[in-house]
Amino acid sequence: MVYNIKGEIMKYFLSMLLLLSMAISQNTTLSGLGYYDYTYDLTENSINDEGFTLRRVYFTYKNNISEDLSIKFQTDVGEVGGDERLTAYLKKAQVDWKSSLGKITLGMQGMNMFNVTEKNWGLRFIEKSPMDKHGFSSSADMGIGYSGQYSNINYSVLMTNGSGYKKQENDKFKKISFHGVYGQPNLTKTPGYNIGLAYSLEPYEEEVNGNNESFNKTVLSTFIGYATNKFRIGSEFDIDTDTNGDIDKQIMAFYASYKVMDNFEGLVYVDKYDPNIDSDKDGETYIIAGFNYYATKGLIITPNIRMTSFESADIESTTIFKINFQFKF
Repeated sequence: MVYNIKGEIMKYFLSMLLLLSMAISQNTTLSGLGYYDYTYDLTENSINDEGFTLRRVYFTYKNNISEDLSIKFQTDVGEVGGDERLTAYLKKAQVDWKSSLGKITLGMQGMNMFNVTEKNWGLRFIEKSPMDKHGFSSSADMGIGYSGQYSNINYSVLMTNGSGYKKQENDKFKKISFHGVYGQPNLTKTPGYNIGLAYSLEPYEEEVNGNNESFNKTVLSTFIGYATNKFRIGSEFDIDTDTNGDIDKQIMAFYASYKVMDNFEGLVYVDKYDPNIDSDKDGETYIIAGFNYYATKGLIITPNIRMTSFESADIESTTIFKINFQFKF
């Protein structure tokens, strides 16, 4: 039997067109977002790779089934593991139900640990927000969430697996996370200010000297942000504690952007990270400085310089030139 690959491709193409037409006819939303960059390492005697890289691609499908019920599916294409292959996986598959008590979210959903600070920074395509960058929390997980608003306070509580959206559940324990913010939770869309905190607790067991012992991982974040039509600034202080060995990780971060013109915006990002505050000479400081050029609707081009310095004299500082691109529809 001869396998007709052209016929299969045509069937796939027609199926995608059918799904697209159904989505449009049902007044749903389809959107896409891509991160692309060029890297050149300016560090002396550098051996790092240089060139063009496609970092992430997101496709999002939303459907408002009724005034009280909506669904969202989002795929994420990025690197998984250390072989640099791009892999597609599911990041969100959630149902949002607006009940009389507040919004209840079921399924694979975005976490609440740095969703506000990520918007205070507001430029995810250039760099992750500090807690995301240093792995203090996954950006999405499987579970159930409750969120609401009281006056100017937005809050949410989640119970999730704790393993993140790239892994299956790996133990019997669940992660509880809370966030509360006073003011505007999304400064990229609405000028104003916010101040708030996020907290998570995740118990786990580990074998010690032949016996299973219980430990806790906790994360505490405090943050503040302010924005006008041209200027946005934010700062945060984060602590990640593991009672197994009493290890405290710490982040102090600052970021700001200023629109000199409608299509030209300067930016700075400073991230001071200490992987163990009880250990000397192990911290690092990461700085980004550059500008956004809003070339046209859906396209941002961002030349920038990135410098990383280390407290240890044995580790050489690095300097990297990048051009980041964000394109979306």
